[in-house]
Amino acid sequence: MNVSLLLGSGFSIPEGLPSVQQLNKRLGKISEEEIIIGSNQISFFLNGQTDNNRWSRWDERMFLQKFLEYYNDRVLREGLQFHYETFYDFYSSYLADKNSPHKEAIETFYSEFNKTVLKGQDGHRDCYNRINDFNRTFNQLVASLLFNNRYVSDISCLNYGHYDAFIGFISHMLEQGHTVHVHTLNHDLFFDYLGRHHSNLFQHFSDGYTLAGSPYYGMSSFDWKDADVSKSYYVKLEYFTGNYEKPLRLYKLHGSIDSTIGYTELPDQQRVHIKSGYGISEYFIEAKNQQTGKSEFRSLHNEIAPDFLTGTTNKIRFYSNDLFYKSLFNHFTENISASSLMIVIGYGFHDPGINSMLEKFFLPGGNPMIIIDPVRPDDALLEKYQTIRHIQAGVTQVSFSDYMKLLDV
Repeated sequence: MNVSLLLGSGFSIPEGLPSVQQLNKRLGKISEEEIIIGSNQISFFLNGQTDNNRWSRWDERMFLQKFLEYYNDRVLREGLQFHYETFYDFYSSYLADKNSPHKEAIETFYSEFNKTVLKGQDGHRDCYNRINDFNRTFNQLVASLLFNNRYVSDISCLNYGHYDAFIGFISHMLEQGHTVHVHTLNHDLFFDYLGRHHSNLFQHFSDGYTLAGSPYYGMSSFDWKDADVSKSYYVKLEYFTGNYEKPLRLYKLHGSIDSTIGYTELPDQQRVHIKSGYGISEYFIEAKNQQTGKSEFRSLHNEIAPDFLTGTTNKIRFYSNDLFYKSLFNHFTENISASSLMIVIGYGFHDPGINSMLEKFFLPGGNPMIIIDPVRPDDALLEKYQTIRHIQAGVTQVSFSDYMKLLDV
């Protein structure tokens, strides 16, 4: 039996990860004094750290602060509140389309910023460069709000408190020989951590990434202060192959904060998704030298910001136009078509692309869809299909026995 899950942000909220409302509040107003953009272009919110070189990339930090102020004060219609995904649609359309409807507003801002803040001295930079840099920084700030040290620690867990009923339900299905397809719209690493480290799940878990045989490496450095020794090591990194060989299968439909895009060398350049790892500073590919026939490490150019989709409309174009995301969504449609049961947790049905696929590939089959959410989603699909049932509760409020009853629906 195939069972499909679809997870939205509501799945991770009981774990303490920020809600959309919390993200909007934090990202809607950012002072340049609150963030750092390092010489390596890595950005994050300051949290007690000291930035000893505040003049470095001061212009980029000011651009971020002023651009958000401009959007809130002069672009948002009266009565509307800042929403980071709507804001992303606003500025990313400028990067994707030279005829963007927001071109005039964005270039007006850039002209004012260059005149008042930079005193007309922006050198070789232009509006497109500035928005592109802004996008890199903004994405990293979003990722930093979703990051939790626990999820990158290799520490196994035997239980997980308020999620135990849910985990027990997943474990039971696996023990019964079911294939459990977990499709998530979340960028965070919570379910990744459970799948890789929970004692009842890790042996069943796969996420489409492969370590064995990977030619991709990262450089990681360590300081042993007691011994006064500093060392750097090459660390083999997982890369996406799309192979799911175990029954608990995770598909991160909107990408992940631990995924980076690497580019192999020309002329046969490939675009590959790599697990960024923790503490990795440089990326390499192991390849044969065509002249000597010997293996060697070569630098691998990679995107600085993690690869994930956001925006209310921008992300939908990636569903079919980007090879990586097209592969994930092919899995999604194939999985839900073959599933006898679908469980939706913490998803508000606000993504028209996802909703369209649900209606095309799952709902016409007449199999049950169970929605677990404290609030009933306001979408016409719930009225149209009698096979949809809503349970008014959060993921952690459903008992193990009630989860088990879902298998008898």
